[in-house]
Amino acid sequence: MRNFGLVGNKLSHSFSKNFFTNKFMTENISAQYNNFELSDINQIRNLFESKIISGLNVTVPYKKTVIKYLDSLDPLSKKISAVNTIYPTYENGELTHLKGFNTDLYGFKQLVKPYLKSHHERALVLGTGGASAAVAYVLREYNIDVNFISRSPKLDQGNVFSWDTINDYMISNHLLIINTTPLGMFPNNDQLINIPYQAINKNHLVIDLIYNPIKTIFLKNAQKNNAQILNGHQMLIHQAIKAWNIWNSSTIIK
Repeated sequence: MRNFGLVGNKLSHSFSKNFFTNKFMTENISAQYNNFELSDINQIRNLFESKIISGLNVTVPYKKTVIKYLDSLDPLSKKISAVNTIYPTYENGELTHLKGFNTDLYGFKQLVKPYLKSHHERALVLGTGGASAAVAYVLREYNIDVNFISRSPKLDQGNVFSWDTINDYMISNHLLIINTTPLGMFPNNDQLINIPYQAINKNHLVIDLIYNPIKTIFLKNAQKNNAQILNGHQMLIHQAIKAWNIWNSSTIIK
């Protein structure tokens, strides 16, 4: 039986375990998928050395910090400095190589492309973690200008703003708004993203990468102001399928 899993800090909200468990059952695949909660990502290689794992997914807060423990990266994950999929190589049962990939790029692209309109010229991305890097990369491929909201903006990052700078003008001039933070995620469903929702209108596309709950307070408030809303469920499905294809590829090059 092959072993796969998800690495993160707190994984009670995990989509991946249910998705892959159902996939293995319905397709009669001899494999299992487990959650591995790590208090520190420096423990990552120990997982592979304690048992043979055929592939791992990586989620918050480790999509960026995991990189230092990998041996190589594919070109896209290297470009955005974020990894959510790991492909291991073994020789004689011993771990010899860990390669990082980013399938969030593919997942977000599949999610957003049917909904983009010509007036979506500027995007406001809430958060600056690993998921936001993938989101921004995809949007720039569509020639969309991207600005970020961060808890700790740096002076040399002209397109990164603090939460307390968000005002009506900023919201009304960014008709694409994407939340990449865990604010409002189960079990903290009552957490509110504090932005001026009154500036949102029918021309806005508002996306929350959270999938549990299906509709966060953030999305509910945007919908009240007639925005089109999307959650992250379809993105997760697409990125999971892409990860599965990587783990089962015979052409992975170190």
